[in-house]
Amino acid sequence: MKKTKKYYQTLFLLFLLLTAYSLQLNATVRFVSKTGLSIPPYTTWETAADSIQKCINICVFGDTIYVANGVYQEKVVMINGLSLIGAGTDSCWIDARTFAGSGSVAVTVMDSCLIKGFYILASNNFDYSYGIYTLGPVGMITFNKFSHANTGIFLNNSKITVYKNYCFDLRTGITVSHSNSIVRKNEIYTLTEEIGSGIYILANTSNYIPVIDSNYIESMSFGIIKGPGTKSFIKDNEIKLISGNDGIYLNSSFSDSNWVYNNLIIADLATSGIYTNGSNHLFINNNYITGNFLHYALSVGPNHTVKNNVITNSEKGVEVWGTQNLVFQYNNVWNNNVSYSGFTPDSTNTSVNLMIVNDDSTQGELDFHLQMFSPLIDAGDPNILDRDGSRSDIGLYGGPYGESYTYQDLVPKPPRGLFAVVDSSIITLTWNRNTEADFNHYNLYRDTTSNFQIDSTKLVASLTDTFYLHIIPQG
Repeated sequence: MKKTKKYYQTLFLLFLLLTAYSLQLNATVRFVSKTGLSIPPYTTWETAADSIQKCINICVFGDTIYVANGVYQEKVVMINGLSLIGAGTDSCWIDARTFAGSGSVAVTVMDSCLIKGFYILASNNFDYSYGIYTLGPVGMITFNKFSHANTGIFLNNSKITVYKNYCFDLRTGITVSHSNSIVRKNEIYTLTEEIGSGIYILANTSNYIPVIDSNYIESMSFGIIKGPGTKSFIKDNEIKLISGNDGIYLNSSFSDSNWVYNNLIIADLATSGIYTNGSNHLFINNNYITGNFLHYALSVGPNHTVKNNVITNSEKGVEVWGTQNLVFQYNNVWNNNVSYSGFTPDSTNTSVNLMIVNDDSTQGELDFHLQMFSPLIDAGDPNILDRDGSRSDIGLYGGPYGESYTYQDLVPKPPRGLFAVVDSSIITLTWNRNTEADFNHYNLYRDTTSNFQIDSTKLVASLTDTFYLHIIPQG
């Protein structure tokens, strides 16, 4: 019986391979161009169709269509197994704004399709229309640009790879609905104050595990919203909030086992960095949250596991709204006006200077890698390992989804907050204390000219304190 089953499995696999080979043999390459003669079957640039849909209408599974530069004012409905490849987002447009209306779609993508190289415009109204709407379970959407729509890409009941697309001037960049899709390395700019998001994940069950990985999002509303259902894996995303709501909003009341790892969230002014309202198993590890938050940078509660995160430079740090089965360990909450609310952390958590490469945008590009002597190196949960096999660092690049890199040995930062007071014959200098782990002492030099050359002859004192008194000689 086992041999018979194996025999039929082999025949079935052979049938699939032969079918795929037959489809490949029968596949046709066709062309679309504004300058073509539009003569079927559109197999040369000279006879190319003048309409994308006209060309699709004679295609079969496995065909490929190349589309030349131009603005194609039409709605497009693909067929199963079609590859639709545009000449590039700068010069090859699908403009469906003339046909826009409630629920309208610029491009409908079916099963086993590839769409690449188009700039897709769906509507002049944020209230309706989709750039791409998927009706097929598998496929790829890559290297496209989207604007002028309610939603750039709507993934419906699919396992589609969405890779390196560019979305802007939209209410929502990408919606992942009842989907196991992989959404990776897309750039999304939803700079509208209307309620929207960079990426919106929704489902009414936990049967779906979408992967939201390494996307760049700038938003004046939400960065990533996860609705009540799904088991979502959200990692390595960079989210910048400009007068926004939440960086990552996790509505997890119907879902189980969600993972939020190694995300960077920066806010000019926002509600929260990561906000949660429930989940049986919600894991929040190695995230870096910084900026001005009106509520709290991080809001967590019962049944959450929160490890190796950095929460820094915020008005309010961590809010804990329930402690039952909460695991909150090995986090660094540093330089917030209010560190904790509703919770007293255990001794595994720290509050120390991170010693990252650069957290000041006025001094160049931000860089959240740890310096060589950072106290966060090998200070995370000992049961979580970095990619090089060592104990996890606390912060953005620690843990198995982080990054292996060489720690830079940078000099301590110069004194900040330098303040001088002259009172009669006394000059008082004060400055903010340096809190870097590799700091040793201050050297104070003096001269009668500005921008002087420092050498040992001008050394006044070596200090570990943050003030200095100088008495001016009289007479």
